[in-house]
Amino acid sequence: MQKQEILTKLAKYVRLTWDRSLTESTGGNMSVRIGDKVYITPTFFVKHFFTINDFVILNLNGEKIEGKLDPSSEYRMHIRIYNERDDVKSIFHAHPKWATIYSITHKKIPTRVLPETIFMLGEIEYIPYCMPGTDEFADAFTEGLKKGRNAFMLFNHGITTCGESIEWAFSRLETFETCCYVSAMAGMFNQEPNQISEKEANKFLKKLGMK
Repeated sequence: MQKQEILTKLAKYVRLTWDRSLTESTGGNMSVRIGDKVYITPTFFVKHFFTINDFVILNLNGEKIEGKLDPSSEYRMHIRIYNERDDVKSIFHAHPKWATIYSITHKKIPTRVLPETIFMLGEIEYIPYCMPGTDEFADAFTEGLKKGRNAFMLFNHGITTCGESIEWAFSRLETFETCCYVSAMAGMFNQEPNQISEKEANKFLKKLGMK
């Protein structure tokens, strides 16, 4: 796929993130890595209006090399993830409502509630609060990335997902929110979510060739 096609696709998914209420106002940031360049959304930008012309281009040191706007203040997180994991090609960070409830309550998320959540999310990495946009915040991802995690709960902040494609990064984001929603709704009925057993989950992953 050519660069223009990739960027056009990401621009569509950026708008979709906002339109699906997976982030609010100017919140969230998304990126794709193409070769040794990172194309990231700008800071303080309502994603519904995002176009291919609004990308900011960074090198893998986090230095701006092109773009009319300033990059997201979270660019350090994106750069750290790409430098740590060659397999990651796209990153989505957002503040979906139901996931953010888990973020501010510091509750662990039952990821074995549905087959889709098992293979889409895997194990979630929980990251204690760090000031957004700092090196300390970016550093906090390192341990989870080394474990191969692709879904991160950021306490008192939001969530980040990554993947080998734009589709995977976005799908993990929406699946993360769905998982939080159904689990929270179960709690509203005074019912702890009944999870698929670990044995059955492993059988399912094996069937998909993921074990």
